[in-house]
Amino acid sequence: MNFLQFLLFSIEVGFYRWDLVILSLSLVGIFLYGVLRPRRKSEWRSAGIASAWVIALYAEMYGFPLTLYLLSHIFGSHLAPSHFQNGHIWAPLLQVESPWGQFAFVLVGQVLILLGTLIALVGWRHLWPQRNDLATQGIYAYIRHPQYTGFFLFLLGSLVNWPTLITLLTAPILIVVYYRLALQEERDALEEWGERYQQYMDKTGRFWPRLFTY
Repeated sequence: MNFLQFLLFSIEVGFYRWDLVILSLSLVGIFLYGVLRPRRKSEWRSAGIASAWVIALYAEMYGFPLTLYLLSHIFGSHLAPSHFQNGHIWAPLLQVESPWGQFAFVLVGQVLILLGTLIALVGWRHLWPQRNDLATQGIYAYIRHPQYTGFFLFLLGSLVNWPTLITLLTAPILIVVYYRLALQEERDALEEWGERYQQYMDKTGRFWPRLFTY
């Protein structure tokens, strides 16, 4: 067993680990309700939808692997939970046998999740001291909704890690929900800050810096 195979083996966690389900849901709950900080009714509703998505994700990732049972009947026994490795679906689904290929899925998924979390935390750090004023410094000098950008990256990384049937089908709905929430926040900001916010919008991107996309 080489070093990479040892690394992949060492991060295998298995199923029916409801302690990990509870721990993961607690951490994501802190992110949803502590970092994104819903205030209005629409924000609480969006957070509730996101919470349901996260529950569906981790209940299968570390709990009962329903998607694997279904996929094993369609694509073959190599997707049966008893043969599963490393907590990721894409590599065995695509029958990637190379340890480097398996590790690539692990790495990409975790990097996206960590990057999304970092962006959201940086956004929260700049927003909280200016919660009674218009935040335009730090990461807000480039994008208007870094918390949502971070959340989108978290969703993408989660789908790389573990694309359950439920979360894969409902992820676009969740993205639309938070996209519409961002639009509503911008309309509210225009009413409150007027031309000052309009000038800020002209210089920044919504979720990504204007240099790349809007």
